[in-house]
Amino acid sequence: MKRNRLQEAEMAVLTTLKKGRPNTTTGGEIATITNIPTREVYQAIHNLSTKYNVPIVGERSGMRRGYFIAETKEELLNGLKPLESQVRRELKRLTSLVAIEDLTEYETLLERG
Repeated sequence: MKRNRLQEAEMAVLTTLKKGRPNTTTGGEIATITNIPTREVYQAIHNLSTKYNVPIVGERSGMRRGYFIAETKEELLNGLKPLESQVRRELKRLTSLVAIEDLTEYETLLERG
């Protein structure tokens, strides 16, 4: 069940985000504008996307990086590519960590220098 009332941080972040890829705003900029700690900004972005279906995506390459609200399906799909890449990297890390049996094996790296 979706909540129907935004928390204060979520509302502040939502009103700060701009529509369209040319109008990105970094998490740090949002934190400065809203006077909300950066971690709370990221949590608010997560909540807005997952609980309220706000199409917030990010631009992670080029001159202008940051978050924006997708205005078109093309912007949404292009904005998802970096997120999909991050998920693949994190899954690779998770898989590696789960497979570790000898928790001291890495110490041989320290011995070899």
